[in-house]
Amino acid sequence: MRKLFWGTGIFAIAVVVAVGAVLFYLRSATPEYDGVRVVAGVKGEVEIWRDSLGVPHIWATNAEDLYFAQGYVHAQDRLWQMEVARRVAEGRLAEILGRVVLESDKFLRTLGLGSAARAAAAAMGPVERSWFEAYAAGVNAWIDGHRGALPPEFELLRIEPARWEVAHSLMLEKIMAWDLGSFRYSMDLFAAARRLGPERAVHLAPDYPDWGTTILGAVARGGEGRQFEVPALAAALLDAFSVARASNAWAISGARTVSGKPILANDMHLAIMAPSLWYLTAQHADDIDVAGLTLPGVPFVIAGHNRALAWGLTNAYLDDADLFLERVDPADPTRYLTPTGSLPFDVVVDTIRVRGAREPVLHRIRRTRHGPIVGAVGDEAGAELLALRWIGHDESRTWRAFPMLNRASNWEEFTAALRDFDNPHQNVVYADTAGRIGYYMAGRVPLRGGGRRPPILPVPGWTGEWDWEGYLPFEEHPQALDPPEGFVVTANNRQVAGRVGDLISTAWEEPFRAQRIRELVSSGERFDAAAVHEQQLDQRDAMAARFRGVAVAAAERAGLGEAARLLGDWDLVASTGSRAAALFYAWHERLRLHAARSLYGTEGELERGSEAEKVLGLEEPGRRLWFPRDALTAILERRAFPWVEGEGESAFEAAATRAMREADSIVRGRSWGELQVVVASHPLSRVPGLGKLLGLDIGPAPLGGSSTTVNVAAKPDGDYPRRVTHGVSQRHVVDLGDTDGAGGYIIPTGQSGVPFSKHYRDQFDRWREGGLWSIPLDRGRAESRVVYRMTLQPR
Repeated sequence: MRKLFWGTGIFAIAVVVAVGAVLFYLRSATPEYDGVRVVAGVKGEVEIWRDSLGVPHIWATNAEDLYFAQGYVHAQDRLWQMEVARRVAEGRLAEILGRVVLESDKFLRTLGLGSAARAAAAAMGPVERSWFEAYAAGVNAWIDGHRGALPPEFELLRIEPARWEVAHSLMLEKIMAWDLGSFRYSMDLFAAARRLGPERAVHLAPDYPDWGTTILGAVARGGEGRQFEVPALAAALLDAFSVARASNAWAISGARTVSGKPILANDMHLAIMAPSLWYLTAQHADDIDVAGLTLPGVPFVIAGHNRALAWGLTNAYLDDADLFLERVDPADPTRYLTPTGSLPFDVVVDTIRVRGAREPVLHRIRRTRHGPIVGAVGDEAGAELLALRWIGHDESRTWRAFPMLNRASNWEEFTAALRDFDNPHQNVVYADTAGRIGYYMAGRVPLRGGGRRPPILPVPGWTGEWDWEGYLPFEEHPQALDPPEGFVVTANNRQVAGRVGDLISTAWEEPFRAQRIRELVSSGERFDAAAVHEQQLDQRDAMAARFRGVAVAAAERAGLGEAARLLGDWDLVASTGSRAAALFYAWHERLRLHAARSLYGTEGELERGSEAEKVLGLEEPGRRLWFPRDALTAILERRAFPWVEGEGESAFEAAATRAMREADSIVRGRSWGELQVVVASHPLSRVPGLGKLLGLDIGPAPLGGSSTTVNVAAKPDGDYPRRVTHGVSQRHVVDLGDTDGAGGYIIPTGQSGVPFSKHYRDQFDRWREGGLWSIPLDRGRAESRVVYRMTLQPR
């Protein structure tokens, strides 16, 4: 027994020592921000100052050295994130993760983001190429000079980082341009139409509401018209690296501000993950003095401000992807039909290396004149295939636009830059020190045959009637300069009524956030940067204001007097301490579930529980009930299920009443902050024990807001308490009367992607509770905040 005791003790000590040694080694991956580095690739000395949150201020004498240093600091802090982004774009995840991600790789290879980026890189002009080459050299210089452990993801998977290339940076543009929402919307509606029939499926695609506000003020009227799935992992990865999601941006003229100069606000709503998608930077060289949000992998500031102007972005919801039904030539299965006869499929056989497999997997990709074949209608032997016509496959000049935006000094230079802003499609809001505010929609607008609206279902490819015939001229894009209202607001709502609006899309975000922002900025008071930041944090829900009465009536019918009183007295603010907010949103989701069951005819097939509570995709065992939120809004407007003949109103009331009883049971007197939490999740935190050992996740913490409040908390998943998976990925406010002293920036996590760094999570509480971080352009102000100093010197 004594020997066993000592033997066990020695073994335990050895395990602890071994684990400690491994952790000690992994901690050497923490970036060092001080000192002198002699590197090959810079022409002159470059200073990199960092403040107490690790935000770099880069001072160089020329653009190439500046972008070299930007690549260097991105690699210091976010190398693993960059590695994953390029592997997503190229479909090269199976090389490091094995067969479990093979189907995702096949889809990503078929989509062709990597090949499109390489084609764009080959066509790049010499000036832009020199900047991207300098950035890539900076990334590789850090890799070559680093001593100690690589970021823990590399060490745990036992892989080395790839050499960074110019094309890898352009792959970020292609991921950004991939409007996954538009593609999946069409596929989801197509699947629903095949299951329900067109008469019932039409209720899933309501028109933009007549009462909905547009960006440029006019009321939009509804326009005319109306078995394949994206692998879940591919969808999640594209989503995580995409900026094409919901967002808010607005600019207020100096007539409404304390400083007498415009104020611009922007918050983009994307996946909440660790590390954040964004990286804060200030850049200085030659004619460059700019601060703001960069994407690791790309040298330029994507949204931010320079000494003359500020800009912010929101997704335009432009429909830039169409699905074409292609008919195989009955006489020759290697060809497909076109208006002028049959053509051969373009066929590429791609090789996918799979970790743990002896032989690579061969993946056959077929393309038509419209784009790659992404699925089949009916069985594999059927005569119709689905081809994707997507604007991201076209040659793009977007990465010429961003350096021009970074250097622009007035409206004319700003709009000249946007001419090259091909993808992703964005609403771009503008303000400058001269007192001007404006808005321009950037991104190519495809013109379908006959001036048709974008189709929401697959269209025949063999007739030619839906073929793209060019793009809407840039001058006809929705735009405004110094609008008489004294402000411009965009929150993914419809841009403008009429023909141009009809050409852009058939589906936008619901107008509730835009409506509330307009209420806030149109008040008679004058605003400073702090007041505008408070507007960003606003949690009063315009959707709840519109439909609160329906919920109260449901509670009264259910005999829940206390619930009816709570809802009736509610201030409509989705705060963490609100019990009424918890009740309303639980009711809203339960009603969406019952509406979906009624439409699909599945009442009684699924009891309430974890499966039913999943992000109303609604995942049933083996079947999916797709029911988007705007479909529920249309039903709430009518107070009826229109597909229930003769009893639509009573069916709606019964469902609303049942949903309230269930919501009351779910909430059980808890507050909204007890039911909704936020976690910035790291992908490897799902590995048992690893997440806690390395401290990968950030949170959970209570979070207020909803999918329709200005301060967004979108896409909750799972049972209560629900984790918010999408929300405010950044905030910035710029007062053009005091760009260095007012406003600022914030991201949800921290600058570093290395979990052991103190800058991995040090912005989380400030982001969640409300607060901004100053990034001054003035050298003296920046130097007063310096905590770390690094110098890059030429070898």
